[in-house]
Amino acid sequence: MMKTTVLIFSCLVMCGAGVAAPLIEEPVEELKLGSGKTLKLAMARSYSASGVLVSHAGGAAAVKYEEFPEELRGSLKAQRKAEGENGDAGEKTLAKVSYDFPTPPMVKPEAGEERVLSGQVFVSTNDAGDVKLAGVVVSVYAKEAYREQTAWYQTNPWEASRMHGLNAEILAKAGDGAGAMKQFNAAMEMAALGWMLVTPAEFTTTTKADGKFTLKHRVDGAYFVVAHASRVVEGETQYYRWAVISDVIEAPENLLLFNDNME
Repeated sequence: MMKTTVLIFSCLVMCGAGVAAPLIEEPVEELKLGSGKTLKLAMARSYSASGVLVSHAGGAAAVKYEEFPEELRGSLKAQRKAEGENGDAGEKTLAKVSYDFPTPPMVKPEAGEERVLSGQVFVSTNDAGDVKLAGVVVSVYAKEAYREQTAWYQTNPWEASRMHGLNAEILAKAGDGAGAMKQFNAAMEMAALGWMLVTPAEFTTTTKADGKFTLKHRVDGAYFVVAHASRVVEGETQYYRWAVISDVIEAPENLLLFNDNME
């Protein structure tokens, strides 16, 4: 698996001058899908043959084209074409990418003795010092449950990311630099946001304004503490991720998630 301290993604390519396109160039306050689900502050991030990776207030979702409201489907498919799904290399040359993922494994309820985990989430920067991250979702998974989610991620979102990366190489060799960069960005987006598609943990909390959190859980034995965060720096979004196993946590009452234990 590719591991980087910080993933930096470029902004989506603009469709053209004039009014910003909903979902593509600006978030949709409430996006009602055909399944009946509603996504708040939804925005399209990258495109595949079967659907769109959408970021929203609650995380991310892989949405099939037919699930979008009819008035948005045309612009989404046009944007997918503009993003260089096939570029100049031709339809048959590129690997097919699909976000039509199966349901991730269920998380079995835990009923052990109640434990308390406390700590803080922040990133150390050269210019701004320690930046405390508010609103970060921090979760606890039993070790085996997390391994099952990781295996699902590797087979599905990560594989989709790998296909985007392969297409970037093909387009680069064909001389389509712009198309290659778009595919590369899609690969990076899928690699990061794909983690948000796994089954949510049973035990979860959110950091406060100072980046601090307190989480009660009932996982006996080894467990993983998992967190995802992002912030915008000079117009670019930086994504961060932590997955710390309990074996290396010396002080559960003061767990620091920062640069040194970031994936």
